Amino acid sequence: MLTALLSSGGPDRVSIGELIDCLGDRAFGVLILLCSLPNCIPGPPGVSTITGLPILLFALQLLIGGDRPWLPRSLRDRSFSRADLLGVVRRADPWLRRLERLSRPRLPALVTGWAERAAGFVVFLLAFILILPIPLGNLFPAIAIAVIAVALMEQDGAALLVGYVCAVLSMAISFAGLLVALLILAEVLERLLG
Repeated sequence: MLTALLSSGGPDRVSIGELIDCLGDRAFGVLILLCSLPNCIPGPPGVSTITGLPILLFALQLLIGGDRPWLPRSLRDRSFSRADLLGVVRRADPWLRRLERLSRPRLPALVTGWAERAAGFVVFLLAFILILPIPLGNLFPAIAIAVIAVALMEQDGAALLVGYVCAVLSMAISFAGLLVALLILAEVLERLLG
């Protein structure tokens, strides 16, 4: 889809709004995936907050039954060089083809209607955890969000179930990390104060 849009003639620049319109019903999955990927590798503090906030916005829209992502006009109108975007899409194409071999439309009842809203709720919870300053606490929620995003993109209910398992595990790991951090803080305060 994107290759066709970017390869066709037209202006030298493509807006974010045009990309969202081109992606159609895959737009939520693609945008959530793009925002979660930077958190799937350890990075500088603050990245998870910057990328987690848009995920919260998109997840909330999924939760309330939105059919396409909404962005403020100022963001929809932002544009990128057509040639640069085409280069990125072409470099990502082999990875996307591999992904599509693993994930394919399955168990449609798990990725449409109320089930899509449930996925929005789970992603919302994970994104909230993602933006919290939990030591090493953003890696696992980001992976779970990425799996759920792929499931939504590919309409793959089986992948969504895997995403839910990842979500439960990541929440448990994140809360355990938070608990350990709080226990360490309490111990330090106790030693300092007395």
